[in-house]
Amino acid sequence: MSHLKAESLFSIPGRTAVITGGGSGLGRICAKTFLSNGASVTIIDRDASRLESVKTELQQIKEQLSLNGEIKTIHGELGNKSSLQKVVATVREMHSEIDILVHCAGIRKQNKISYEVGEPLEKLFQATESLAYEDIEMSFRVNVLPQYFLTSGLIDYLGAAARKGGGRGCVICFSSVASKHNGQFVPAYQTTKASVDHLVKIMAAEFADFYIRVNAISPGLFLSAMNPSDPNHPESNMRYAKEMPARRAGYEEEMAGTALYLASPAGGYTTGDNMHVDGGRLLVAAAKISSRL
Repeated sequence: MSHLKAESLFSIPGRTAVITGGGSGLGRICAKTFLSNGASVTIIDRDASRLESVKTELQQIKEQLSLNGEIKTIHGELGNKSSLQKVVATVREMHSEIDILVHCAGIRKQNKISYEVGEPLEKLFQATESLAYEDIEMSFRVNVLPQYFLTSGLIDYLGAAARKGGGRGCVICFSSVASKHNGQFVPAYQTTKASVDHLVKIMAAEFADFYIRVNAISPGLFLSAMNPSDPNHPESNMRYAKEMPARRAGYEEEMAGTALYLASPAGGYTTGDNMHVDGGRLLVAAAKISSRL
């Protein structure tokens, strides 16, 4: 019954993982997770200093755990066509095989003016007008297009890996519980994440002939560059932590476990799914509507 032991179910030694947005936040967690469990990791990020920081951290983990996995970095921008194509070409040049592809890169553009229930119509007008066209456009360029075009550019690598079985040939897209709720008005972010949700199902169905598995993780509140720990930070959602059933932000290992499941033999029968790792945020996040008497 050794195949049912955790070390067999979640075993990924010798596999290769490519991770976008790996310089911080959830991408960094995924990189540390896969490396710690024996995989080689390639981190893609647009911020060179973050790449160096995570590379140093990964090297320390490798030495501490006496690991054999390789650590590679790619400094690249995913938000425009030419640079995205260059990243795809670089990934192909650097690898002969890819078992795991993780899409963590993302941005969250917010309306510059917010509207609160009970404020006048003029304030609502100002709030809805305060989101720039360019912010929505860039959100789709970063949050959606790379998840498709990087996957399509590596589909032959993923298909070859999938033929080996054991959960290989795995694509993990990062969405958000914001794609499902309307408790906040962040349309540039919410609409892109809703697009990711459906893109996952489309790709999973299209790639099914070769059983290239495509799944999504929808996080709740985890520390990241776009979600600072200070609840008073204007871009942080940490102020909602105490309103959730978990009453806290997520722990690193809670995201690590989900990503490892999807990338390992344990998750080999899961495709086209969207796993919500949110401490119950989706249960309580709803629009606040006041009755008018």
